[in-house]
Amino acid sequence: MLCEIAAGREDLRAALLARIGRLGLGGRAKLSFVARDRGPAGGIVLAVGFPGAAAAERFVADAAGDGLAPTAVRLLALDATWQAEPLPLMFP
Repeated sequence: MLCEIAAGREDLRAALLARIGRLGLGGRAKLSFVARDRGPAGGIVLAVGFPGAAAAERFVADAAGDGLAPTAVRLLALDATWQAEPLPLMFP
């Protein structure tokens, strides 16, 4: 799952990373990367692995229930793709 956080929401970034960390300790989530737009007021994208779509949706619902603004977060599903090149060659 990709979780896109609106620009200017460092509080939301910190809260989501803390939640992902707690889930990761139990083996229920895995943070893959955190990316930031290069502009000064850019948004943030977190890549998080969950066992399934239901777990990702539950993550967002639980976060919204704890007061994290659901309108500042957008979930994007990842499609599996096949690649011929080894990943290190793509990101030298």
